[in-house]
Amino acid sequence: MLRSFLAATLLAGAMMASSAQAGTPVTIQVTCPLTGESFNFDTTASYSTWGRDLDGLPQGSWHFPLAIPQCPDSRFPVLEDLTPEQLAAAAALVQTPGYAAVRDEAPYYLLAFVMRELGIGDPIDPVWNLLQATWQVRDQPEIYSRYATELVSSWDAGSAAFRSENSDDWRWIESFIANVERQAGRFEEAGARLDALEPLASEDADLMERIRTTRRLIAEGNSRPFSPERGD
Repeated sequence: MLRSFLAATLLAGAMMASSAQAGTPVTIQVTCPLTGESFNFDTTASYSTWGRDLDGLPQGSWHFPLAIPQCPDSRFPVLEDLTPEQLAAAAALVQTPGYAAVRDEAPYYLLAFVMRELGIGDPIDPVWNLLQATWQVRDQPEIYSRYATELVSSWDAGSAAFRSENSDDWRWIESFIANVERQAGRFEEAGARLDALEPLASEDADLMERIRTTRRLIAEGNSRPFSPERGD
């Protein structure tokens, strides 16, 4: 169920279509790795995408971010291929006060917490999961602000290695982060991030257009999400 930002981007690109195609609903049976309990999970067998909001949220024929299955009782995210040692650590984790404190957070926020505590996943996964968590709480300003703070801190502290290996993706994520800051009302911080990003993005026409749009929204004091494809 885990996917790095790069892999997610490639998947979205592979699913793009010239015309919108409806998502295909499907119900699958999923097993909780902690208890062995099976439960039904509603998802999609296929979908199309045709763009992203300025903060990275895909626009397409399904609900984004994609839902992740969670164990019915503990809400533990269903992770694949956990080792016996990781399963034991996960079973212990869900009994801790720390887990109880975040159990009812947005699913991708909980996923970021679990992966961090278990020490699993790629280095970019905490950022990617926190970014998706911000998409889930756009209509909850106080929670959004808290998630944005954690996302920016995680990204700024740990993105150097990712940047050296994936410079194109790094620039796009940097633009997403700038818009998370803008949507949290942190216009000065967002503008400063764009100031540093723009000289590095001059050869990417699509990204430059998004930067210009973001600057316009900052100048207007506009903190609402924005879709370049829809123009709103």
